[in-house]
Amino acid sequence: MISRIRFHSLAWGLCALFLAAGLAIVDDHGVPWHTDTQRFIAISTVNAVLHDAQALLQINFNADRFYGAAFELPLLLLTERVLDMEDPRHVYLARHVLTHLFFLIGGFCCYLLALRLSGDRLVALLVMLLFLLSPRLYAQSFFNSKDPVFASAFVVALLFASRAFDKDSLGAYRQCGMAVGLLVNLRIMGVVLFAVVLVFRAWAWFRAEGREARRRAAMTTGAFALWGVVVLFISLPYLWEDPVKHFAEYWTTSTNHPAIYRVLFRGELFPSAALPWDYVLHWFAISQPPVTLLLGLLGLGLVVRGVFRRGADAGPGAAWGGELRFGVLLATCFALPLVAFALLRPNTLDDWRHFYFLHGPFCLLATFALMGLRQLPVRGLRKRWVGGAAGALTAAGLCVVVVQMAQIHPNQHLYFNFLADRKTPERLRARYEMDYWSVTLPQGYEYLLRQTPSAAINIGEEYFHTNHRWDIRILSATDRRRFTRDPSRDPDFYLGGSTLQKSLPNDLFPPVLHRVKIYNNTILTVVAPDLSRVDPAVADEYRALHRAAMAGEPAARAGGYEVYLHGSRLMWVKEACEPGALGHEFQLNFYPANAYRLLGYQQKQGYFELSVRGARVDGKCLGAARLPDFALTRVRLGQSADGVGTLWEVEVPLMEN
Repeated sequence: MISRIRFHSLAWGLCALFLAAGLAIVDDHGVPWHTDTQRFIAISTVNAVLHDAQALLQINFNADRFYGAAFELPLLLLTERVLDMEDPRHVYLARHVLTHLFFLIGGFCCYLLALRLSGDRLVALLVMLLFLLSPRLYAQSFFNSKDPVFASAFVVALLFASRAFDKDSLGAYRQCGMAVGLLVNLRIMGVVLFAVVLVFRAWAWFRAEGREARRRAAMTTGAFALWGVVVLFISLPYLWEDPVKHFAEYWTTSTNHPAIYRVLFRGELFPSAALPWDYVLHWFAISQPPVTLLLGLLGLGLVVRGVFRRGADAGPGAAWGGELRFGVLLATCFALPLVAFALLRPNTLDDWRHFYFLHGPFCLLATFALMGLRQLPVRGLRKRWVGGAAGALTAAGLCVVVVQMAQIHPNQHLYFNFLADRKTPERLRARYEMDYWSVTLPQGYEYLLRQTPSAAINIGEEYFHTNHRWDIRILSATDRRRFTRDPSRDPDFYLGGSTLQKSLPNDLFPPVLHRVKIYNNTILTVVAPDLSRVDPAVADEYRALHRAAMAGEPAARAGGYEVYLHGSRLMWVKEACEPGALGHEFQLNFYPANAYRLLGYQQKQGYFELSVRGARVDGKCLGAARLPDFALTRVRLGQSADGVGTLWEVEVPLMEN
């Protein structure tokens, strides 16, 4: 045991280094909008077990009741029961630490798996670093308790599968089944590994020679399947009442989510249930570090070549040997979901986060690439020199990733590689979803706290209706008390605007005081409806915009508002601008000429929306938005108070912009 600890000491040391770095930056990330839902799932699971079997039915959104609590329940018990935390900041920070810790466990399991495959500590360490240094997963491993957790759990289950293949014992397959059962509890896509292991076991039974060997193969396969089903049933109370019916609902709902959303992809808006076949593959290609892409693809190619070299007799049986057999399993776990998505086109959204579990198998395929490079015959050079050069180049590529992550901290969840256009200003956010988690808001809060060190800050209504009610709780109690909500008076600031949402970038929001950018793309804005707070040149530019629009005839009048079209801008003006009016939401619905691509949205038939708030200009309320740069058929406008009900609505016909 002591020798094993020494053998893994460098891997443990790297994990400890990652943990220390994580503790240093844990409060740099915000709280995503789904956190309270995830917490409520754990609470409902406890109630279902201890009190009311129908508690899971009380979850508002039907699809959420199918999310298992295999990870959320320990989070809840540790933070709010064992540690007895009450301050929301402490609860959220503890959740971030524990979620990140599980991500590090997934990285260490990657190391163990790569070591089993290669027998080389250097290769194993590099594979572990490939797993941990994925910028998007790294950042989300703090605040996203769903997707990176499932990606780590997938690697843990793969480790149990590798161990079961090697030991070929009832106990090993029983443990593997339990691990896969918990994996399916976390996400239904865990059935991918369940099905692949079953196929490999069926092939082993087919290849077995003799009655005793087949009986043993059948028993180990049965142990795996039985314990997987039992653990899933026990850990998912929603199955208890009617296992077959409710699992069918679990499968149907999870693989084809009932809610349809707008997805911005390559500059076009698609329904989330009708995305292009290459959506996941495209996102995977532009958001993984180049060194990971190169080694993973090379490893995948080497596994495929190994299969074909074995000829017609190749198969996941003993004739392959352990390494190639497990390489085929990894390749299958990586490629099968991509093929299934391309063929079935299930409902998905938010980059490739529902497929983050592909990251583990892909990094492990890099093991074969590193092994192959270390054995590459180069005339005049020893193999160990070639292997050392390959390891050094991989380490150099990883160092580049570390530097890039440091440069964009704390926004690594918005990482893009060189395959995306990172140089053209504002191009990325016009083509892809950016901060769909809305976790950049604390960066705006910190700016406001610095700029107004003592006064209370009245934040616009917008983020009390959206993520503000969650994200502000990551601040200290003292800072939280400084943010107020008084709808009877004009807000002091707005945060974010449409740059945080699945909507159009809007550069004509009231004058911008502060921008947070990544790759020259705005991901957060702090704007002031009071022109006295902004630079005089900016205020004069805004007044000039107002005067230019007012020189023409309004395109529409309603509810005391006048609507003007001025070049690529659409503006609304209210002459009698009473206190608090700026806090009212002004809604724009854009109907693109290619509206047929948007059909199928629930309650959003053929349009996408933008919310605009106003600024006070020379005693009048003024709001402005930039029209999209593609053909429109019309724009519908409405204005509502406190987000409740539509007070008025008017349509402006537009044929071309």
